[in-house]
Amino acid sequence: MDFRAFDLFAFIRAGEPASGAVHLTDMPRLLAEQAADAPADANAQFRWQLQGLVREEATAGQLPRQRLFVDLEVEGAVWLQCQRCLKAYEQPLPVRMRLEVMRSEAEADAAPLDDDEADVIVGSRNFDLITQIEDELLLALPVSPRHAACPDEVLPEEAEAEKKPSPFAVLANLKTKH
Repeated sequence: MDFRAFDLFAFIRAGEPASGAVHLTDMPRLLAEQAADAPADANAQFRWQLQGLVREEATAGQLPRQRLFVDLEVEGAVWLQCQRCLKAYEQPLPVRMRLEVMRSEAEADAAPLDDDEADVIVGSRNFDLITQIEDELLLALPVSPRHAACPDEVLPEEAEAEKKPSPFAVLANLKTKH
C-alpha cells in the first residue's frame, strides 16, 4: 500500500493495523530542523503504526452517528542543536495520539475544540500519511531544544569546589589575626 496516497476512510473501516518506516530524508520540513553538525551517519528512521477504528454513538431521537478515528504511534529521534551549548544532540520524538477523521473542512471546523480525546484531521481517499507523520513530529519538537546536561557544562557543585577564595575574605583573615 502506498502511504503517500491511500483511501483513509476504507483503511479505517477495514480495521486492520498498518506499520512501516519513514526516513528523515522523506520529510523535508523536519529535515530542515536537524542540526547542521549532526553526525554524518545519522540516518534517522521513524517507525510508525496506524490503527483505524469506527465508533457508533447514540444521539437523542436520531440514527446512531459514526465517528472515525486513527491511532498513530511514531518512534524515532532527530539531531537538534542545543540552545545552551550550540552542539548537536539526539532528541527522541515519540508520538502517540488519536486523531478523529472528518469528511470535510466544514465538518472539521464544526468539531468542538475542547475535545481532549482526539485532535481533528480531514480525511481523504488520497490521504498522505507521511505528511501527517511529519506534521505530528514537527509539533512534538521542543520549543527550546537543550541537552538534559550539556557535555561541557559545569555543575553548581563543581563550580563551588573550583571557586578561589574571595580577596576580601583573605583581608578579613588578616584583620582578625592581629
